[in-house]
Amino acid sequence: MAEGSHIDLDTRFVHTVRLEKLSPDTEYFFRVGKETESYKFRTAPKDLSHPIRFCIGGDLYHTIDLFRKMSQTVAEQDPLFAVLGGDIAYALNKHPLQWPATEKKQWFDFFKAWKELMMTKEGRVIPFIAIPGNHDIRLGDEGLWFKLMAFPSKHLYRSVDFGNYLRLICLDSDHFEKVEGVQTEWLKETLSNSGAFPYRFAIYHVAAYPSYYPFKGKISDKIRANWCSLFNAYPLTAVFENHNHTYKKTFPIQNNEISDKGTIYFGDGCWGALPRVTAKHKYLEKGGRENHVYLIDLDEASAKIQAIDIHGKILDVTELPADRR
Repeated sequence: MAEGSHIDLDTRFVHTVRLEKLSPDTEYFFRVGKETESYKFRTAPKDLSHPIRFCIGGDLYHTIDLFRKMSQTVAEQDPLFAVLGGDIAYALNKHPLQWPATEKKQWFDFFKAWKELMMTKEGRVIPFIAIPGNHDIRLGDEGLWFKLMAFPSKHLYRSVDFGNYLRLICLDSDHFEKVEGVQTEWLKETLSNSGAFPYRFAIYHVAAYPSYYPFKGKISDKIRANWCSLFNAYPLTAVFENHNHTYKKTFPIQNNEISDKGTIYFGDGCWGALPRVTAKHKYLEKGGRENHVYLIDLDEASAKIQAIDIHGKILDVTELPADRR
């Protein structure tokens, strides 16, 4: 079943199509408009009888050359899909002299580059799940986010489930939806009902445990106060953060202290941003001034999380067991 609609955006049309009842682990072909070239995408498998690979990264279309090089490296790893943790096109900017392009141009330049770079040689599109950052949408300024992204309503936090093995918990770190209140209540309910999934990852933009910015910060403080205790009460496989333009991996953290029973926070948003030097926070196990993306390989026994740099070099490998409670 397919339902479609489109939005006229000046000289461009934004098409939205909702596909239902697709078969798992299957390739589907499609064409756009009057194009003769066809593309394809693959649906995720129903279970982990064979492994799957996807990637997570944030802060993308900041420096075009770095974005292109990192994206080419990622595409060579053949992920099934990508999760983008905010500041995707850098379309809403506080510094117009640094990014002189209009919001619309930034978005469409990003989409054009993604189509060129994030597609396999066989023509398989690498789709993405979008999570907002402060340069994508902000309170009082929706920008083009809801016109360009296929959200059925103006509601950003949600869970994305894959079969009975993976739940991605996508959160909005105070850009359009407040951290505290309704979103935190939703998060508690969602986490409490996530035990059937052996792999559970939370992804959002601003870091609770920053690697470049100071530990104390308005949004970081709210995330630690509202979300991090829930991450430990209803244990996650891992959390992915962004916004800092560095590479990081924390020690397991519980109640702001290093603990074997805590949660590991990966990040820190440096797909295509100019990398920064990491701060000397005590909770950082690893960090560096590196463009990187995380590759996640799932099988029935464990999740292998690899950080790769812009040249494809492996910066770190972490294996976390499946949690079948």
